[in-house]
Amino acid sequence: MSGPHSDFLKLLGELSDTLDQLAGLARRKVSCTREGDLTELDQCMRREQVITLSLKTLERKRQALLSEMGLSEVPLNHLFEHYPPELRLEARDTVDRLQTQFTRYQSAAAAARSVMERALRDIESMMPENAPPLPSPDEPPPKMRTDLRA
Repeated sequence: MSGPHSDFLKLLGELSDTLDQLAGLARRKVSCTREGDLTELDQCMRREQVITLSLKTLERKRQALLSEMGLSEVPLNHLFEHYPPELRLEARDTVDRLQTQFTRYQSAAAAARSVMERALRDIESMMPENAPPLPSPDEPPPKMRTDLRA
């Protein structure tokens, strides 16, 4: 059976695969950051941008198909209830897979963001303008005490 319902399930499958790719890139960004491989990190970020742009196309298709089916206001987790009986099980499985992939992506993206932010803070603290001022040669070092008991 081909039609908007089947096309929408295919689209959700594509979206799930795209989220899986993004989660993989996020995990790769974590390892690149930890290894200090800035070239590979840059490549990951570029691939991520390309995939993110493809998500915009998928979103437009998703909205068009939902409108065509008359399901624009139906939440994703209740979508299968509005499907023909022969596609309900497939619809529920597809939605479950998509939600699982989205959760995995969120987790991987949060980990990548955390690791990258920590690395940036470390780099910032090493910058000369963020270092504590050096004492002048004529001044004693800070917290230096003289023993007056002698």
